[in-house]
Amino acid sequence: MKDLKELYKEKNYTINSHIIKNIKSLNISLEEFLLLLYFINEEALLNPEKIEARIGLKVEEVLDTYMSLTKKGIISTKVEKENGKVTESICLDSFYDKLILKQEDDKDNSVDIYSVFENEFGRSLSPIEYETINRWLDNKVSEETIKSALKEAVINGVCNLRYIDKLIYEWTKKGSKENIEEYKELFDYDWLGDGDIDEEE
Repeated sequence: MKDLKELYKEKNYTINSHIIKNIKSLNISLEEFLLLLYFINEEALLNPEKIEARIGLKVEEVLDTYMSLTKKGIISTKVEKENGKVTESICLDSFYDKLILKQEDDKDNSVDIYSVFENEFGRSLSPIEYETINRWLDNKVSEETIKSALKEAVINGVCNLRYIDKLIYEWTKKGSKENIEEYKELFDYDWLGDGDIDEEE
């Protein structure tokens, strides 16, 4: 018999990295994820007994999870008739469509925020500036907070992302952007004397 650790190390199932990156947006449970993983890797058929043997969900859990995914519109059942025989299979098109839609929504929002910065700065953003804005978005900083920090920077005549990053950090730490004058006293950097962040010559 194989060593148990070696069994656990085996890579039987695979999943696309784009799915991993975006699947959290669907707010699915672990059971739902496991069932989707089965449909992607094994077969797109609802066979509760076989699924129980493969991924460890009880038959009742398999059926409940299947119904939950169906109600959420993440999967559907496709009925086909061939040579007089009717077969039912699981269709994952809605699952992929939802992931694509979420990704496109995120992309549209990102383009919008980039445009706001470029309009305010009156120039194109540098690669490092794009990376900084991406980091804020990845860290779940709201666009409202980012735009408010940008507005504050423009009002103060400090159009660089180091200053904006400091504002966002302080506001996030304090839980709001109130009493901004008090926050400015915490700065130990001459923001007004600093140029744009790592602008390319």
